[in-house]
Amino acid sequence: MLSCFDQTQATPVVQHPAAPSARGAVFTRPEVAEFILDLVGYTPDRPLHQQRILEPSFGDGVFLLAILRRLLSSARRFGTSGLSEAIRGVELHPETFEATYHAVVALLQQEGFSKHLADHWLIQGDYLLCPLEGPFHYVVGNPPYVRVEAIPPTLLAEYRRRYATMHDRADLYIPFIERSLSLLAEGGALGFICADRWAKNRYGALLRKYVADNFHLKIYLDMAHAPAFRSKVAAYPAIMVISREAPGPTRIVHHPSLEPDQLTQLAQVLRADTLPEGGAVRVAQVTRGAAPWLFVAPEQRALLERLERRFPSLEEAGCRVGIGVATGADQAFIASCPWSHPRISARVRCGGAAWALSTPLARRVISSIFAATPGCAPTWRRAGR
Repeated sequence: MLSCFDQTQATPVVQHPAAPSARGAVFTRPEVAEFILDLVGYTPDRPLHQQRILEPSFGDGVFLLAILRRLLSSARRFGTSGLSEAIRGVELHPETFEATYHAVVALLQQEGFSKHLADHWLIQGDYLLCPLEGPFHYVVGNPPYVRVEAIPPTLLAEYRRRYATMHDRADLYIPFIERSLSLLAEGGALGFICADRWAKNRYGALLRKYVADNFHLKIYLDMAHAPAFRSKVAAYPAIMVISREAPGPTRIVHHPSLEPDQLTQLAQVLRADTLPEGGAVRVAQVTRGAAPWLFVAPEQRALLERLERRFPSLEEAGCRVGIGVATGADQAFIASCPWSHPRISARVRCGGAAWALSTPLARRVISSIFAATPGCAPTWRRAGR
């Protein structure tokens, strides 16, 4: 078992959060993990012992165990030499690492392989700070989704120093993608399921340019309305396959079915040299430097580009565009208290506008917030009146 955890770089806030969601851990459904492995071509009909695969944040092992089953199946057919170099997996959270490590050992022993392979393969530490020797033919997984506000300042500064794409309000998955792409072998493929906001918003501009200039965005699957995870998420997920090849057109699918048989068929279609006519897969030249990527029909894209040429942007026209109302400190505004009353609600009036609020903290918190705000006052009523 390897460890690269550096206590001088990370803090307990990042290393030991109370719940998986607090550390950006949202677990992928097994059929989706298998699908991503199919998309990048990590299949047991190949000599996988001669290739290397990386899982940068393996969590409860849904990708890692699927990788291992495929590798062992391939090894029985093609040979076992070099198995110790075939996998690298990294996990930050100690308890999660231990549980998945033991699951890997159990599977190795069940299949008749040395349990000591797990000690070569698995690393406990921060993927963004660990030394890793590449290259890798495949990088797959579900990188953590941690907002920039949740990263301790000293750690954030170190991330920004190491990763050029970690700028503005970039979330943690941005440097995960950058580092993973930098470790790809020539012709290698990255397959991630993660939020797709970086493909459109401001903080993703540098990563878009890095991809557009150096890689091929081969496949994009919009998963916003598909239950790809074992819990509900508020992000807009997508599966992207990016290869270290000359840039080219992207194969696009919106809202695929997650039935395992249909996912298997879809992977075969997306990896084929030619696409069947009249199918659900569209092809478009999506990447265009740092500019937002548009995963829309050609006529829609043409219209948007024509509007961009003819008219200034809102900011160029003198408007300031912001992200909307955000406290930046939810823990100070959202709480559960033993003295709360579930039927207390409030109607807040401010500057001619009104909001109806129902909260266990209504009487105390709202009163204190608006007491010092001119023109704003809460009026109390019983819920349902």
